[in-house]
Amino acid sequence: MNILVLAAHPDDETIGMGGTIKKLSKNNKIHLCVVSEGASAQYSDEKMIAVRRNACKKAGKILGISDYTFLDFPDMQLDTIPHLEINRELEKIREKINPKIVYTTPNDDLNKDHQKVFESTLVMTRPHSSNVKHVLSYEFPGKRKVPLNHNVYEDITNEFKYKIKAFKMYKTELKNFLHPRSLKAVESMAIMRGIESGLQKAEAFNLIHHIND
Repeated sequence: MNILVLAAHPDDETIGMGGTIKKLSKNNKIHLCVVSEGASAQYSDEKMIAVRRNACKKAGKILGISDYTFLDFPDMQLDTIPHLEINRELEKIREKINPKIVYTTPNDDLNKDHQKVFESTLVMTRPHSSNVKHVLSYEFPGKRKVPLNHNVYEDITNEFKYKIKAFKMYKTELKNFLHPRSLKAVESMAIMRGIESGLQKAEAFNLIHHIND
């Protein structure tokens, strides 16, 4: 089965659902689409685009990602791009891949890029124009607009070591604790979601829509 994972930036997929990707990759084909080029706002050096994309592919190899699409929308500026432009690009990817499941960035995050990717996901997965049966949003450590009401938990106890190994590939993004993009913060969240769901380590999602065949 084809599964599409949408990320606003390189590393979103690993932080948000790296364990789940590893788990699903055993029996499914995982396609990753990174919507922004990942450099224009935080890094002025154009070479950083190549560095972060290379890190993304290294992380993806660990997690079992099958293929990648890197779009060129500006990092941290997706809210300045007409909604229709992002929609069109994501719809092209949907038509090419024909996924049954789509994972996307959260809408409750303070990061506007995450919000914009979420909004475009809702458009590209409309039932009358796609074959997508399940849409879920993953989460990130850190402050949110509103509390996240998780309704799906994935056991990643066995896969967590791969998530951490993959995250270490993003050397330019690793921060010291208490930063949300620290190894300890990522582990702490996995433990907390595990406590909530009666598991050792877990990732949490919001189920956006679910269509039974």
